[in-house]
Parts: sequence; structure tokens; C-alpha cells
Amino acid sequence: LDLSQIMTGPICTMTLADMGADVIKVEKPEGGDDARRMGPPFIQGWSAGFLAVNRNKRSLALDLRQDRGRELFHRLLERADVVIENFRPGVMARLGLDYPSLSKLKPSLVYCSISGFGGTGPYSKRGGFDLVAQGMSGLMSITGHPGNPPAKVGVPITDISAGLLAANGILCAYIHALKTGQGQLVDTSILEAGISYTVWESSVYFANGEVAGPLGSAHR
Repeated sequence: LDLSQIMTGPICTMTLADMGADVIKVEKPEGGDDARRMGPPFIQGWSAGFLAVNRNKRSLALDLRQDRGRELFHRLLERADVVIENFRPGVMARLGLDYPSLSKLKPSLVYCSISGFGGTGPYSKRGGFDLVAQGMSGLMSITGHPGNPPAKVGVPITDISAGLLAANGILCAYIHALKTGQGQLVDTSILEAGISYTVWESSVYFANGEVAGPLGSAHR
């Protein structure tokens, strides 16, 4: 059950769907996933990008703020192995659809949350955007040509990589659930996804204090 929208969650469930998962995308009644309108180009009225990252999925609209919507969601949950969402931390708890609530109904459930800065910490309540994560993680400071201002990577790389990291975590938790019957919470963020790309540069810094800079098209 995919409650996510825009990029991070849809990339995650696109990956799982490509591998054969039956993904049911749950969208809000008022226009659905905001990415449906992100264009041009459009194909038969829908964003081409939206159609690409939501391939191989089925979709329905539920108003999870209403009792009837939550009731229908619980019925869908009976046959689901995984729930994924990318709301700001706290939204799902207010709806009674967070991991502690749903795991009581289904102990084997794998529940994945993707956010800007993770579920805990001083920035946890803030919304997250790829450009912000690229800046805060240091990616922009090592992208571009020497002597020029910091530059973003040409694709929304923290959004995409957060989705891929989430898919990997879901598969690990699902294997655990198959073996033990016990589900788990998978929690990741776009900031963490950005930081993960600096593993080499960070190791150099912790070894000798060297701060990495942009190399243009050169390899270190």
C-alpha cells in the first residue's frame, strides 16, 4: 500500500513494482498525487514524469481524514505486506495510521517512512526538498568546476536515492518478517540519502582533515 507522492516514495514503489510487487497507490480525493500535474509534457492529461514513476501500479482515492476512508484502508491492510508513506513525521500518527497503530492490527507489517530529515531530531518536523538535501549533505559543494559556485546534481538525486534505500530496507525487513512473523519500521530520509554519497569524501576528511571540493568532469 503506497500512500506516498511526488518522487521519493513513488520511486521506491516503482522499483518494487518492477520486481513484481502488487502496488496499490492510495491518493487523496482532491486531485490525487500532486505529481499528476507536474508538466509539461502531459500524456492524455497526466504528467509524463508521473506516469513513468508510477508504472505497474493500481490506484484509488481515499480520504484518510474520514472514518470511512480509514475503514477501507484497514480492509486493504488485511492483504498487504508493506505500507509506505512520505508525509511529514506526525501526520500518520494523527490519522491513527502510524506504525505503532497498524502493527497492532498486523504484527507482520513492514512499514516504511521517508521524510526530509528522519523521524527524530530537531529538523524532523520540517518538510524536505531535494535541493535543500543536496545543499545540507554537502553534495553541492563537491559538484561543479573548481572556482565556481556550488551546483546541484542534474537530477533530484537525493529523492531518487532515498527511494532506492527505502526499497532496500523494505526487502530486508520483509525477509525478516517471512522468517519470524514480525514486521519492522523502516525509516529513512532524503538528507541521509545525500550524506550516503559522500562516503569517500567523508573518509578522507576523517583521516586527514581534507575538505573535498568540486572536480568538474575529472576523476579524483
